[in-house]
Amino acid sequence: VYDTFLAECILTTGFTERDLSLKGVGLKYCNVELDKSIRGVIHKEGLSDRVIIYSALDTKYLGTIKYKQVLEIDKWNLQEVLTLENEVVKVFALMEYKGVPFNPTKWLEVADITARNRIELENKMDELIFNLGSKNHNILTKYCNIYTQGNLFFDTRERKCSINWSSPTQKLKLLKELGFKVDSVGDKELQKLKSKHPIVPLLIEYSKQDKLASSFGADFIKFINPITNRIHPEFWQILSSGRISVSKPNINQIPAHGELATKIRAAFEAPEGYRIVGGDYSGMELRLLAEFSQDPLWLETFRNGGDLHSILCSKTFNIPIEDVKKPFPPKPEFKYRDVQKTIDFGLAYGMSEFKLADTMQISVEEAKKLIKQFFSVVPMVKQFLDGIGILGRTRGYIKTGRPFSRIRWFDLSKAGQKELGEIERASKNHPMQGSNGDITKQAMITLQQIIDDNNYPVQIIMQVYDEIQTLCRDDFAEEWKIILERVMIESAQIVIKTIPVEVDCKINSCWAK
Repeated sequence: VYDTFLAECILTTGFTERDLSLKGVGLKYCNVELDKSIRGVIHKEGLSDRVIIYSALDTKYLGTIKYKQVLEIDKWNLQEVLTLENEVVKVFALMEYKGVPFNPTKWLEVADITARNRIELENKMDELIFNLGSKNHNILTKYCNIYTQGNLFFDTRERKCSINWSSPTQKLKLLKELGFKVDSVGDKELQKLKSKHPIVPLLIEYSKQDKLASSFGADFIKFINPITNRIHPEFWQILSSGRISVSKPNINQIPAHGELATKIRAAFEAPEGYRIVGGDYSGMELRLLAEFSQDPLWLETFRNGGDLHSILCSKTFNIPIEDVKKPFPPKPEFKYRDVQKTIDFGLAYGMSEFKLADTMQISVEEAKKLIKQFFSVVPMVKQFLDGIGILGRTRGYIKTGRPFSRIRWFDLSKAGQKELGEIERASKNHPMQGSNGDITKQAMITLQQIIDDNNYPVQIIMQVYDEIQTLCRDDFAEEWKIILERVMIESAQIVIKTIPVEVDCKINSCWAK
């Protein structure tokens, strides 16, 4: 397979202004403008003369496009990542075609939980506004249904509050009337206000539950194909990081932990005679950061199988390791280790002191102090992150780890100080996140090759961030689990060469974390 679309994605990753269509690349490489107006009527018209001519022109320029793309691919040393994408597209095609087994009965339990959670939060917010607005006449009083009347025949009662909590407009109006200068009710804005008024934490939680109810409610069942009785998600193969996105439905946004996450995954159930065998990379971004930075403490911790967050926490806060689960004094609701974990993952994704302050609900000065303490313990991590941040904002692109060396470009021509800051943060993120995507795709290619070469009773069904989930015949599950773990580790070792890689593999009747 050589895919001109995927090649163009690789050559333009990161740019927002690009045309990936055949019409676009035809104009770019061949200076011809292909007429696509007939495309919408082909299925009605059949093989008429003009349809045949249209189809011929669609293939006429592919050789020239490929030739000129390959010149650019060679110029930027992108041969490895092009091979990777041209191979893994076959795996994604099989995944889309064969689909994912799904139990709609179990899903209705999920829909019930999401609906119930949303209603409970609506009731809490109604109660809060009513209590604040009904006691003394104030700005909230107009939202209160103070004189409510029950129904004579049914056990129903009017709501105590008239706000539609699903309406961003009404929520924004409420916040402005409470004196907050906000332009939206997005999570980023609300996080800054959550300690300012008791309604804000409830609004944040409601947004999460509302999104879950919308994404994972009863309507989710519409994605079941009536012929296969499976779900067939669609994959977008190359995001700016090199990772994938999934839609119709977006199974990548399924929460990782908690009762709801367990219920959701339980609905992705293996049919009789089969098991779901899954592998999950452990701490992949942090291992990649250790590999790239070669920081002695991180390397030593991973080589000895230590708990990275606890060891770094002990060093950062200068406390005994047995105290890492004690309350963090500025915010006692968090443990020291929780704060350290936020720092570890945040900085691997280019987190600033402002983001850390927002996340931990501490001052920017406290956040700066924490980051300084952290980097004093792992100076080579700081040196690496600072270096690639500067490289991205001055050179205009950043690469993932060798041998794939996937490039993400940045448009420096229109970048002011704010945009340069964003480019620097994205540059710090890309080598870890992008390399993780490269490694996972390589594992999928190798696994599919093994399945095909040996005619194994296995199907790759999902790739969710660091996870690869497969459907395997019951009697082969134990053997396949060993193969899955080995291949995932070997694929990672193409990039990670100086520390061990860990993969958690499980056999279950359903998708389990």
